[in-house]
Formats: sequence, structure tokens, C-alpha cells
Amino acid sequence: MTEPVKRRRRPAVTGECIYESRPFDTTDQSYNAAPAVDSHAGHSKSPQAILPNPHTQTASITSNSVSHHSSPLSAPSPTTTGSSQENEAKRLRLRIRELEDQLARVSLESSSSSAYATVSSSIETTTSQLGGVFHVQCETPIGNKGPVIARSMMHKTRMFGQSHWCVTAVLLIRDIFETLDSDLQDRGAGAWAGIAKCKALARFIKSKRAPAWPVKPNSFLPEKPIADALVENYLENTEPLYRVLHIPTFRERYEALWTSGIAPDPAFLIQVKLVLALGSITYDEKFSLRTTAMQWAYEGQTWLTEPKFKSRLDIQTVQTNILLLLAQERLGIIGDSMWIAVGALVRKAIFMGLHRDPARLPDRTVLTCEMHRRLWNTIIELNLQSSLGSGGPVFLSMSDFDTQPPGNFDDEQLLELDPVPRPPNECTQMTVALALRETFSQRLDALRFLNDVSSGGSYEETLRLDAELRASLKVLGRRLQSCKGKGAKSSLTNSELRNLDIILYRYLSAIHVPYFVAALQEAKYAYSRAVVVDCALKIWNSLGGSTSMRTPAAESFEAADDLRRHVTRSMGFFMMAAMHSALLVVMELRAQLKESDGLGPKLLRPDLLVVLEQSQEWALEVVRAGHTNVKGYLLLRVIAVQIDTISRNLSQEALMENVLGAAVDVADTCCGILTEMAEKLADSRGPQPLAAPMPTPPDMGGEWSFTFAQGLEDLLASAENKAVGWPPNYGYDMDEFEWAMFDS
Repeated sequence: MTEPVKRRRRPAVTGECIYESRPFDTTDQSYNAAPAVDSHAGHSKSPQAILPNPHTQTASITSNSVSHHSSPLSAPSPTTTGSSQENEAKRLRLRIRELEDQLARVSLESSSSSAYATVSSSIETTTSQLGGVFHVQCETPIGNKGPVIARSMMHKTRMFGQSHWCVTAVLLIRDIFETLDSDLQDRGAGAWAGIAKCKALARFIKSKRAPAWPVKPNSFLPEKPIADALVENYLENTEPLYRVLHIPTFRERYEALWTSGIAPDPAFLIQVKLVLALGSITYDEKFSLRTTAMQWAYEGQTWLTEPKFKSRLDIQTVQTNILLLLAQERLGIIGDSMWIAVGALVRKAIFMGLHRDPARLPDRTVLTCEMHRRLWNTIIELNLQSSLGSGGPVFLSMSDFDTQPPGNFDDEQLLELDPVPRPPNECTQMTVALALRETFSQRLDALRFLNDVSSGGSYEETLRLDAELRASLKVLGRRLQSCKGKGAKSSLTNSELRNLDIILYRYLSAIHVPYFVAALQEAKYAYSRAVVVDCALKIWNSLGGSTSMRTPAAESFEAADDLRRHVTRSMGFFMMAAMHSALLVVMELRAQLKESDGLGPKLLRPDLLVVLEQSQEWALEVVRAGHTNVKGYLLLRVIAVQIDTISRNLSQEALMENVLGAAVDVADTCCGILTEMAEKLADSRGPQPLAAPMPTPPDMGGEWSFTFAQGLEDLLASAENKAVGWPPNYGYDMDEFEWAMFDS
């Protein structure tokens, strides 16, 4: 008799299944916190697990959790051991969050694949001797059911996303270059020679201004009256938008520099110099401290690049890092790499835990908690603005951080034991920064729609984002107009309101600009065309120009207005907003002329004509203020000549003659300005100390040193020799005539 087959028994499972994905154990005191005292209600709150909502970061913490503005000074009581049911509930919540994130990624990938399946992509290359080489990546819906939309652009080794102003601008102005290229090469030797001379002078000036790298920090500061004025300029024009410093603490330490008689802290001295550099932009009419400001910025860069990583992970270093980025951008030192540098700063801040709200971190003072929130708020705002300017992806979502918005405190309140934030409709030193934070999620959605590779970019989505942005701007505008304060700030200044207008309308304009070119041919997108022109006019008006019909057409930007000075003298976000707005307005003016088919005189909108005249005056003033790039002025003059020719029904031959005359005039005017600038720099031997040095701390000292490849006279002679024989034997290659408005 055969024995039955014995089956092996399955061993008993004594542990967790190895195939089940479980998050790490998070049972620490942050999830079993002791009751805290609410500074507003004044009563204890029961402990509860604090878990951030992955989709609604801006929602306030519920009444059962610790208020994010409560005083963190209360000592925690001993934590109790949580039951197994509570631990299981925490595990399930974390698992749900993990699955939601996975679902969101799958949905994004599926929408991306469906968008690619219905869109045809192509590369349009624009090449001209004047413009250089641009490769524009365009998308068209399959089946000819939509317009050609520019998604990105390659220029040399750089790629710019859809929000970069030049992506659409190349398509708008390429016909000008294509039309003028052959004629300028045949008859434009004089114009090209002048432009070549301007380019040579620009290189000489920039080499004279920039100190030799690396720059060793020294202890020199300007005389105290000058330094005081520069500090006030910074506090009035930059700090309200980008909260970096605790003003009372900074003032106290700043005054100690002049009275203590001891060696100052090198880290704080660098911070002061960066504040002075930012304040120098609006100090006087001619930006006389430009070279000194660049020296201060280079000193800050040298200090931050020292190999002291761990010791530099503190709040003061983050403040210095932000100040340096702002100074480099506005002085034209950092250029397009602002987006790269801000990305590095975001990672540094996350490494330091600034993306986590202080309520979830060890106890600290109210001042420390609020500076934590303020700095994170400034960093994510700079991240948005650098993404908008460069066209780079934001690489940040609302689920990546849970740091709450800063409280509506005046700075002096943070020195109190248990301060209470003021109501939202009460004006404080935080009002402007908090106004930007209110619209953060809407602007973030707009940038992800424009610059993310996986974005489908449908017109319906554009209209949805438009509605959300407009709704948030409407609510914000009503509140700010009636905002009054009882503390350090009684009301918002005119410049602060204009700054907010410029920033917020840039985002609204950016989502419609991709359809501006299509709207010139298809009435379906007429709404986008109207929005773009309306936003451009509002931005231009806020920047300092006036579109009033009663205003003189060429009103100078030079007035007792710091915002006008800032737009004229500095580089970066606000200057590019001015250039982009002016270009959009004049291109709309040209389009209206071409669309006019009446037999009588062509009627033009007076408000658009005002911007045409003002923008040319502003572009020339930019050169007079110390900028070395003449391309913006040249472009606006060429477009103005074309508009004038079309309005008078002149011939193509007359157009070419007028354009050549304008190019020669621009070259002669700018050469004179740049030559005078170069001669002053050639006679100098670097910046002279503006005061006796402060007591020198360790490892600080040194002087400026400049290196030059050639003298000014040799440089100009070389430029003239290269211009002889244009175009066959011209000594410059196309790269030296790149039409990169974003290059300083």
C-alpha cells in the first residue's frame, strides 16, 4: 500500500510581509506633541498628530493642532506612549499620501503622452547677420486644428522655456531681420562699423568695471552719511518686496560698526556691503557708485565660495545668499544663471529645514520662527520670478513644503514676548510680501503650465488660469486699496503698489503671450491679444511711463522716483519687464497699421503711440545710465522707422534708407556715450576708498586690481580696422553680433 504524499506545511508568518510597501516609522515627538498655548485664544490644545495636507498647503492648521503663530517658548510636557490604533492610523495616512502622489504622477504622465500624441513638433531656425541664430521649437495640433505655438528656444548652449520673453519675440521680429539683412550687408557698412565700435567699447568698459577674481574682502565702507543713505534706499525699495532682514536687529548691528571701535564680524560686514550695493542703484542720477557696488558684490561672492559648508548653514548666511543674488542680478553680473543660482539656494534651504514649518520643529523663539517663514517665503518668490524670466521649470510644488506664510507682524513686534499678528486688512511691514504670497499658488500653476516639459498647453487651460489669476488679483486689489496701518507702516506707498502691479501682471501676460502671434492671424485668439496689450500698457505705466494723451510724448524717465531709477539703471526682472512691454506694444501698433485697409490716413491709438516714443527715450536713457548694450535702443528705433514708413505709405526703398539712417544715428549717439564712459574708466585706477577703513578683522584686506588686454586707443583702432571692407573681409564673426537682449 502506497503511502500518501506528504505536503510541506507553510511556515507561520511571524512578521510583516516583505512585499508590502510601508513607510518608515514616524512615531516621534512631533506627532505626539504636548499641548501648546495659543497666543490668540489663551487656552491649551489637545495633542494631535500633525500631518500636512499634500494638496492644500495654504490651508490653516486646524484648531486641534498647534497654531503656527503661537508662542514656541512654552516647555513641552513629557509625551505619552501612543496606542497601537493611533500608530496604525498614522501609517495608513502616510500610505494614502504616498498612493495619492503616485496617482498624481501617473495622471501627469498620461496627460503628457496624450498631448504629445495630438501635437506635431518642429524646429524653426531663424538666422541673420544682425540677429544671430535661434532655434525655436514650435508645436502644432495634428490635423491643422490650432495655431503654431512657440514652446522653447535654443540660443548657443542655452535653452529658454515658454515664459522667456525672447521665445515669442523672435517670431514677432524675425521678418524685420529677414527683410533688412541683404540690404544692410550691401549698403550698411557705416552702420555696421558703428555697431562694431560700440561692441568693442562695451567689452572694454565691462573689463574695467569688474575686479580681478577672486576678490579678497576688505574692511572699507563709505562715509557714514553716504552709507546711511544707501541703507535707507535698500530698506525702502527692496526689503518690502523681499523680506530678508529683521530691520531693528540689522540697524542695531549696523550702528555698532561705527561706534564700537572693535573689529566687525566679517559675515555681517559682507551683509552690509551687499545692502549698500543694492541701495546704490537709486542713490543718484548717474549711478556713480556702480563700480564700487560691483566690488561689494564680488566680495560677497568670494566670501560665500569659501570651503566652509557646515558653518555656513545658518540664517545669516541664507540672508547673505539672497542679498548676493539680488545684487548680482541688478548689477548685471549673474545674467541668465539667476535661475540656476536660485535653484541651488532652494536646495540649501530645504537641507536646512526651511521648507518645514517651525511648528513641526524643535522649540525656538518667535523671532526665529518668523524669520524662518520670511526667508522661505522670499526664496520661493525668487524661484518663481527666476523661472518666469528664464523660462526654466519651477521644480517646486505646493506639496513640497508645509511652511506657513509669515505672520502679519511689524518687525518691532517680534521682539515682544508673545506678539499677536495684526489683521489681514491692517498694513504692516509684511503687507507687500504677504500680498505676493496670496497669489503664489495661482502663479505657480501658470509657470508649470508654461515651462514644464509635460504640459499640454491647451488654450482652454490658458483661459482657466486667466480666470483664476484675475479672481485672485481682484480680491487682493480690493483689500490693499483699503489697507491702513496703526504701527510702523500707515499705508502702502505708490511705488509698492506699482511694484505689485508689475509683478502680477507679468504672470497674467505670460500665459497669453504664446497666442499673441496666432491672434494676429486668427480672430479666435483675439482675447489673448487684447489681454497682452492691456497688461503691457499697465506694466509700462507702472514702470514710470504715462499713457495719458495729455502727457508729452517723450517724457523722460528721469524724475524723483526710485522705481524709475531702478528700471533705468539696474538689470533683471523689472528692466526686462519694461523692454518686453514696450516691444509688445509697438508690435501691436505695427500690426494695427498693417490691418488698416482704408484709403484715407491711417489712424493710430494715441496711447500706443505714446509708448512708442517713450520707449525709445527710455532705451537711450538706459545707455546713458551706464548700460553697455545698445541693441534694445537699436531695435526700438528700427521698429519705429518701419511704423512711420507704413503709416505714410512710403516705398520699400524709402524704408531701407530710413532704417540705415536710424542705424547710423544710433551707432553715432551710443558711440559718443560709451567713449566718454570708457575714457573716464581708462583714467581711473580702480575705486578709491570713500572713508578710512573699519578695524580690519582676520583674513580681510587687499585692494582692487584690474587687468586689461589692450588700451582704449588700441581697442578703438582695432575696431575700425576690422570694419574696413565689410561685408566680404569683415573681422567679426556672427557670434559677436548675436541679438541677445538678455546679454549685458
